[in-house]
Amino acid sequence: MTHIIIDSIESPIGSVIFLHGLGADGFDFKAIFERSQFSKIRFILPHAPYQPVSINQGLEMRAWYDLYDLSLEKDEDELGMQKSSLIIQKLIEEQISLGIPSEKIIIGGFSQGAVMSFYLGLKYDKKLGGIVALSGYLPLKDKLISSIKDDLIRIPIFMAHGLYDNVIDIQIADRSFEKLIARFNSANFEKYPMGHEVCEKEIDDLSTFFNQTFK
Repeated sequence: MTHIIIDSIESPIGSVIFLHGLGADGFDFKAIFERSQFSKIRFILPHAPYQPVSINQGLEMRAWYDLYDLSLEKDEDELGMQKSSLIIQKLIEEQISLGIPSEKIIIGGFSQGAVMSFYLGLKYDKKLGGIVALSGYLPLKDKLISSIKDDLIRIPIFMAHGLYDNVIDIQIADRSFEKLIARFNSANFEKYPMGHEVCEKEIDDLSTFFNQTFK
């Protein structure tokens, strides 16, 4: 099984493809998205493929791309991102074939999954409903943002981060948001008193974002 599907009780108001963080799997957010506040939305929670990860001494784990360090000063694994984006694009196309228009599909993720959401959401050839990035950052320095098409500047973006994140420093997220807000009209950044994790207020804010975006 390559992904988990949490289907809505009635006909879905939209679909969310949500990508887990490094070393986790699609089950990581399953319990959260099974809550009643998300019951009108279809969720697709894919599992990343196993691959060696440099930052973890080359140990194999589920990862969307290789990670060399957390300072982001080194080059990033763009080829790995590209390969994983093909997996996610298939899931998007599957939702479109089931009758969900691309504008009603949100791509989101946590940590490494958030990075992938930016990578794919800002490059995808159809207009998506929005991008969610929890505890992540904008990859590829300025390369990704400089190639964005003008018709994407209104895409809703929900970015969220812990003030005390000791994995991806809040300053990295701040710099990412500065780049986003310079190009996008509907980018929103929420900060919470937490580490590299999620909290109840963030989940409530995420639910509000989904409902507003799918209206």
